[in-house]
Amino acid sequence: MRRLGWLPFLLVVAACSENSTSPGVCPNFCPGGSISIQDTVFGAIISRDSSFRGYFQSDHATLMTAADSPGVIDSRPFFTMQTMITRIAPKAGDTTTVPIIVDSVRLRLTIPHRDKEATNLRLKLFQLPVAVDSTSDFASLDPYFTASPVDSVNISNLLALPKTTDSAIISFWKDSIRVDTAGNVLQIQADSSLLLSLKLDTLQAPLSDTDSGRVAYGLRVAADSFASLRVTTSELSGSGPQLHWYYHYTIPDTVSTKPDSVVNADRIVSTLFDNFVFDPPSAALDSNLTVGGVPSARSFLRVTMPAFLHDSLDIVRATLVLVPVNAVQGVPSDSFALEGRNVTTDIGAKSPPGSTASLIATSFVHIGSADTVRLEVTNLVRAWSLDTTLVTTILLRQLIPIPGFPAANWPEAASYTQARFYSSRAPAFRPSLRVTYVHRFQFGKP
Repeated sequence: MRRLGWLPFLLVVAACSENSTSPGVCPNFCPGGSISIQDTVFGAIISRDSSFRGYFQSDHATLMTAADSPGVIDSRPFFTMQTMITRIAPKAGDTTTVPIIVDSVRLRLTIPHRDKEATNLRLKLFQLPVAVDSTSDFASLDPYFTASPVDSVNISNLLALPKTTDSAIISFWKDSIRVDTAGNVLQIQADSSLLLSLKLDTLQAPLSDTDSGRVAYGLRVAADSFASLRVTTSELSGSGPQLHWYYHYTIPDTVSTKPDSVVNADRIVSTLFDNFVFDPPSAALDSNLTVGGVPSARSFLRVTMPAFLHDSLDIVRATLVLVPVNAVQGVPSDSFALEGRNVTTDIGAKSPPGSTASLIATSFVHIGSADTVRLEVTNLVRAWSLDTTLVTTILLRQLIPIPGFPAANWPEAASYTQARFYSSRAPAFRPSLRVTYVHRFQFGKP
């Protein structure tokens, strides 16, 4: 009887044992199907696409483009400076003034972008009327830009010079510099942008009461090849052109026989207005989709989401496919970003852009290339799939990159370049949305 007492225990052990070499059998718990990934190109779901121009003017941009490619583009920045004093009170509280005598002037320009493949890159400075403004165009300014320049600097030569290591110079400029025989100074910033300081005399920077103490200049770029650069404007946190005036004045001695005293001083004057003009101008809108140019153009693509994309599936990837009408013309380094984002309400040209960073897609359009442009809009299409109340419209716009700045700060209307894509009115080349999706897995019942 004692041996039979072990029998229930042995039966329990046998019931809990497992044969690890046998295949699993669980028809009630294991999935009965397999994962199925679908990849579909939707063309007809994009319709009522349109373009509008006039969002930003070039004088509102944070960059001005200078470029010269014969037969392709000629882009010329220009600017006028704030008023510089011509007289000063010699002492605090004086009601009389004395004239100032200008000794020298430095024009500071910030160049965040240039074609690094350019050889013999030169920047030319031209005197312009102080009355230049937003109504000034390429034709009206052309006589001044084709006159003799008041100054020029070879940027390639400056870049090739060794850095000055003199401690006194470094103390004055707060950094090492490169300086040419004319006294022009170049500093290379950490983000590879250039600070260029042109040394001017009183003939190159004339100060007169007739012009209300103001001066205006235009810029042209030249090179053996790839002549292009961009200059920051006053719209970029005070980074526009600046004139640094160095002058002296005399304090008359009226109470003794001592000689009159001479005071040396300086003053920095910022930009009053800056802009750029180019030829040929941006082409008029047509049946195609246009992005960029001046005034800036944007395009809107309205997407009709198929009902099944909302039902029991997950979006793996979504790509907006755009076919260019032709290659963008210009200097190779003037390639730009193409941004696609949602709109919060679709009211046509005035549709407000969305601000959710995760729903913004960016690609690049390269000068001289007619390759298909693809925007990865996975997050945006996934959001549409999950929320049927969202507006299913994509806004396309051009952005000009600024080194050291996030894409949120890149400007529109800062370049002559613009892209043209086929619209839904061209069935063979219309925009399309390529969507990769997977049906959610159906598990078995217990």
